[in-house]
Amino acid sequence: MPAEAPTILATTMGFHRGGGSWTPGPIFDLAVELAGRPERPRLCLLATASGDSPAAIAGFYGAFGASGSLVSHVALFDMPSVADMRKHLLRQDVIWVDRGSLVNLIAVWRAHRVDELLRECWQAGVVLAGESAGSLCWHVAGTTDSFGPRVAPALGLGFVPYANAVHYEQRRKSFHAFVADGSLPAVGYATDVGTGLVYRGSDLVEAVAGRAKAGAYRVERTADGVRETPLPVRLLGR
Repeated sequence: MPAEAPTILATTMGFHRGGGSWTPGPIFDLAVELAGRPERPRLCLLATASGDSPAAIAGFYGAFGASGSLVSHVALFDMPSVADMRKHLLRQDVIWVDRGSLVNLIAVWRAHRVDELLRECWQAGVVLAGESAGSLCWHVAGTTDSFGPRVAPALGLGFVPYANAVHYEQRRKSFHAFVADGSLPAVGYATDVGTGLVYRGSDLVEAVAGRAKAGAYRVERTADGVRETPLPVRLLGR
């Protein structure tokens, strides 16, 4: 059973990666809930942003090894790992995009037309989700360190018509500046570490968090700069 409407879960959280193994955070329970609570959810990893890092792929499989979920991945380096990407991706309940370089992610996806496939999946009710670059990619544009330590604006896929900032504690100043000067759209949403945004269609319906005191924010261009408004945040598990 697919999601009731095109659904995106854009986060600055995902796995607990310490101690040599990954464990899924509470955001994955929400992703499966949004997908209609299938008995054996199909979860697919896209780790393109890290160059299909073997460690990321292994971490993903290890995290869900005993969960009963049907896990898979699609790699694009050095060549696609799945013969029929469209068929494979449309069969999923949740597609999770891991963190890494937003700029490289978008370039490789466009070269392989994965951007078009993901839009089709989104419209068909597959929940699109991800962390960091896996959050930025669904928006018109966002702030990224893909070009180096200095944060810069970069384009996403534009599935939702807003700007986005992840790791907002470190990127608040740059996000405000880029929204104010028109480098980013006039309205954007930002997440602290531990927070996620739930979109249905192009509408933000709620902000969620996996830890206390993690925030989410709406940032709007004004005549004299920007206005930042904290959003209500629902703590997952409550």
